[in-house]
Amino acid sequence: MNRLVKATAILAASTAMVLAGCGSNADEKSEIKVKASDYNKVKYEDLKDGGTLTFALGAVPEQMNPFQANADAETTGIWRWYNAQVALYDDNAEWYPNPAYVTNYKEEVKDGKTVVTYDLNDKAVFNDGTPIDWKVWEATWKAQNGSNEEYQVSEPDGYVDIESLTRGENDFQVVVTYKSTFPWWKKTFESLLHPKVAADPKLYNEGYINNPHPEWGTGPYKLEAFDSKGGTVSVVPNEKWWGQPGKLDRVLMRALDPQAEITAFKNGELDIAAVGNKERLDQTKDMKDLARYNSTSTGETLLQINSKRPHMDDKNVRTAIFQAISRPTLLDIRFQGMGWSEPPLGSLTMKPSQKGYENNVGEYGNFDLEHAKKLLDEAGWKLEDGKTYRTKDGEELSVLIPSFSTSATLKALYDGIQSMLKNAGVKMVVDQRKPADFQRTMKDRDFDLVLSGLRQSNPFGMADVGQIYFSDSALSKTGLGSKEIDEKIRKSLDASTADEAIKLGNEAEKAALDQVGWLPLSVGPTMVATKKGLANQGAMGYTIVPKELIGWAKDAK
Repeated sequence: MNRLVKATAILAASTAMVLAGCGSNADEKSEIKVKASDYNKVKYEDLKDGGTLTFALGAVPEQMNPFQANADAETTGIWRWYNAQVALYDDNAEWYPNPAYVTNYKEEVKDGKTVVTYDLNDKAVFNDGTPIDWKVWEATWKAQNGSNEEYQVSEPDGYVDIESLTRGENDFQVVVTYKSTFPWWKKTFESLLHPKVAADPKLYNEGYINNPHPEWGTGPYKLEAFDSKGGTVSVVPNEKWWGQPGKLDRVLMRALDPQAEITAFKNGELDIAAVGNKERLDQTKDMKDLARYNSTSTGETLLQINSKRPHMDDKNVRTAIFQAISRPTLLDIRFQGMGWSEPPLGSLTMKPSQKGYENNVGEYGNFDLEHAKKLLDEAGWKLEDGKTYRTKDGEELSVLIPSFSTSATLKALYDGIQSMLKNAGVKMVVDQRKPADFQRTMKDRDFDLVLSGLRQSNPFGMADVGQIYFSDSALSKTGLGSKEIDEKIRKSLDASTADEAIKLGNEAEKAALDQVGWLPLSVGPTMVATKKGLANQGAMGYTIVPKELIGWAKDAK
């Protein structure tokens, strides 16, 4: 599952090291091996009892249902602390089910269809006492599978591929049968919805707005406090949890802008912070008693054009805007002072380090200022003598881009884009907004051009090709798509093997990107600093550990 995130969240977490090949610049010849995950791995019995973990969020979002279309990465991050964690991933990004919810599973192919049988933990319950049995899985599937358009679903992929979900030998066994062989079945049921939410579209869409519903949560921690306006969330141990108790007395999440976050970290108010840009590295380089970690990134940065805005419906204009932007120059700005570089990203579905990755960005991704000017001329946008910006029918060609941070790195990127577009005769207006405005801005598509990020919750990137590029995608903010591209995507999702799915998915992505609405920029690994002794948290990559394993090591000084 992909989630939209503010660009600052990706820029803070990402470093400049290359995923594929780990290249270097002229000043640094050593080859750096980036780990799949990098953190202080400590066994449960070696964790202290008690303690607090405090970390920052970009914002406390209004929408707290991560399954709903307007949810973002912050929603998912908070949700995982007080709701079911069904899917876990080891240090090699290999999926395994959380035994607190699934005690055993079996995958088979019957009559050309993937069939997965899950044995459920009969001790598992929601906080209101509702058993987490096969009916919960059925309710989650029915809400997510797109059969009822009243549900504004973030990602029907995977769920729409299920033919049936039935009770097994008892209430705590569920049999999931897919319509055909489906190689991406592990991406479904990462978490579960309470049946009351799944049964009511209005509750599904609106019930979690500024209301996190702790009574419908479950897990080792329960929600203690939630203040979206004040920007704080806290969880404490859940007395109704049936598994190993959470080791922490409290987890406190605070909404802070990037500079406030790094200041709070330096002052000892936070226990962990992303430090993946030059500003943050410079500000923390002299701090003592820190542990530093690097891993592959699960995120990527991109630009999106809203084709539904005035003048942006013209493909020539969109192409000109992207061709006026030099992606290598933007990456130089992004990674200035870091000592590392990476080539511009060619896909939003797969990372360069993954088998099957292809550069699916067409010619529009290549910087070509003269061609950009020619396209704008052909579109009727003329640059009159003595004028800085192009006009048509007396109107100036202007592009609105929102910014949700005053980060120096982000400002430098916006200045770079603004200068590049100015060279083509296009005016770029930067509209400074609050971090908390991000979710609403994306929902309302209140922009012409936006710099943002995508963050994956699992390593099955090509399985999300539909989530990104379907014509009715809630994740895409471009307003682009077509029935023909939808058919290409569907062929990929219906493929019988992962290799075939990736091949067809690359073809679909090439066709989608050729509409010129998405401009992939960069990936970069993740760089994180923590106080010494923090266990099972760091630069996690795709690794997901059960929340009860997060805490402070006994042997920490």
